Amino acid sequence: MGGNMELYEAIFTRRSHRLYKPDLPPREVLERVINAALWAPSGTNAQPWQIDVMTGRYRDEFVERAAHSISHLLPILKAAQVPEKAQQLVISFFKDLGGAPVVIAVTVDKVEDPGMMEANIQSGAALMQNLLLAAHAEGLGTCWMTGPNFVARELLDYLGKPDRHLLAITPIGYSAKEPPVPPRKPREVRWLGF
Repeated sequence: MGGNMELYEAIFTRRSHRLYKPDLPPREVLERVINAALWAPSGTNAQPWQIDVMTGRYRDEFVERAAHSISHLLPILKAAQVPEKAQQLVISFFKDLGGAPVVIAVTVDKVEDPGMMEANIQSGAALMQNLLLAAHAEGLGTCWMTGPNFVARELLDYLGKPDRHLLAITPIGYSAKEPPVPPRKPREVRWLGF
């Protein structure tokens, strides 16, 4: 099956990586990651997802388009009073996705019914989490990105999938720098009837 990391270890040690080595992961490793992702649960077992794995010029052209989301993100970062230095780091990352040699885009079926659309989004999110954990177990870094959704239409057109919903993208590759452990917010868990 590939990696040998225990589930809890994978969950607690997975990080969002923003700087990558240029080394291309072997295709068989990426295939194991994708296969694990595809075992995610989905509403009514619809499996509404599609995955695009890009490298080379496809990755470069896709990233160039995804970088257009910076103009949408900056006002949000400023409104949230994110320090200028951190804003510059975001801009730098979005321009080349940290140099990751591979980018993965996950799309789901777009449907009219709001309840079914929500189910498709939740199903795609389960796939995305599987993908991130499997990549981590294989020694690869990832970064779940929803910022590019600001330019989803442009990205979907590039992929030739204008009638789908862009769930998220992730760069994937060998990390060049281990990210710090981000703080966790206080729990908001209610235990009823215990």
